[in-house]
Amino acid sequence: MSRPLSVALSGYYGMRNFGDDLFGLLCAAATRRFWSAEPVLIGPPLLGAHARSTWPRPLPSALYGAGGPAGKLSRLLGFANGLRACDLLVMGGGSVINARESFRKPLMLAAQRRGRAQLAAVGVSIGPFANRAEQATVAEYVRSFAYLAVRDRRSHALALEMGLERIVHDGRDLAGLLAHLVPVAARRGDRSAPVIGVAPCHFHVRPDHPAPAPQAWQDAAIEALAQCASERALAVKVFSLNGHPRHGDAELALRMQSQLHDRGVVATAQLYAGGDPLAMVDAIADCDAFISARLHGAIVAYLCGVPFTIVDYHPKCRDFADDIGLPSALRLTADEHDYAACARALSTMLNETGIEPVVSPNLYAQQALRIFQCAPWSTTAPSTP
Repeated sequence: MSRPLSVALSGYYGMRNFGDDLFGLLCAAATRRFWSAEPVLIGPPLLGAHARSTWPRPLPSALYGAGGPAGKLSRLLGFANGLRACDLLVMGGGSVINARESFRKPLMLAAQRRGRAQLAAVGVSIGPFANRAEQATVAEYVRSFAYLAVRDRRSHALALEMGLERIVHDGRDLAGLLAHLVPVAARRGDRSAPVIGVAPCHFHVRPDHPAPAPQAWQDAAIEALAQCASERALAVKVFSLNGHPRHGDAELALRMQSQLHDRGVVATAQLYAGGDPLAMVDAIADCDAFISARLHGAIVAYLCGVPFTIVDYHPKCRDFADDIGLPSALRLTADEHDYAACARALSTMLNETGIEPVVSPNLYAQQALRIFQCAPWSTTAPSTP
C-alpha cells in the first residue's frame, strides 16, 4: 500500500494571530478529508489541528514569531524542515501572493525545479502590486505552482490578467470550511441584554487604500456603544484577535474596554494568546452583533450567523464585503466612520433583520468546499456550488 501524500502547510501560523492560526487548523483538516493526505504544519503545533509540526517541542513557541536573529532562524529552520520532508508544499491562507521579499520563495522554487516537491496555494489573495514590473515578477514565480485557489473575485481577475488561468480556481476564504470540518458551538438563544463584540486592529492607513482613521472609528464606536447602552441593556466584549507583542491588538482592546467602562458600559476583554483558534470562534459565535476591523472577526461572525459590521481598512476587507454583497450600512469606510455611521450600524445589526449580505453563509460554506475538492490531489468529487 502506497504511503499518503505528505503535505507541508505554510502560513503565518504560530504567531498568535487568530485568522492565521485558524487557516492552519482548517488546512490540516481539509488535506486529510479531501486529499487523503498527511498534513505537517510549518511552525508550532495548534490545538485541534491533530497534525505533526516542524517545531521542536523543547523550544518555547513564542520564539517562532519573535523578531531578531533567533526568531528569523527558527522560521527558516522550520520551513526548511517542512519543505525537505514533503511531497507538496501548500501556502494556506492570507494575503501571501505579493511582491514582498521572502526567504521562502527561493527555497520553494529550488525544491520544485529539482522535482522534490510540488507547490500550491489555497485561500489566498493576490497583490495589490505597485506597478506592472512587480506583477510580472510575481506571475513568473506563481507559474511554478500546480494549483492556486484564490479567495476573492479581485484576485481571480488579477490571476487571469497575469496569465495564470491554467492553475487558478475562483474560491472562497478558508474560514468557509469551518462548519464542514470542525464543531462550532451553537449561538445562545435570545437575551434581554445582547452582547456586542468589537475587534479593533493595530493598522496604519495604506497609501493605496482609503481607510477610516484608526482612532477616529474607535472613538466613534465607543460613543455609539455608550449611547446605545444608555437606551437599552447590553454588554460589550472587546476582542484582541492578534496577540503578537509588537503587531497585536491587546493594548487596543484593553484601552477600549477601559474607555467603555468609564462611560458606564458593561465591558469585558477577550484576548487571543495563540494556539487555540476554535475557542475564539466559539466566543465570536456567542455574540449577538459584531464590529470588526480584523477580517477574520468579520468572516467568522458571518459564518456563525452573527450580524456584523466590517471596518474597511485593507483591500482584503473590501474584497470580502463586495464578494458577499454586504450592505453599505454595515461597512465603516474612509468616508463613513463617524458616530452616525457607527450608530446606524449598531441599529441595523440589532433591529433590522432584513438587511444582510446577498450571499448566505450556507452558500459561502458550500462553495468553500471546492477549494480543496477542485485541486489535482483531491480524492473527493467536487460538490455543486
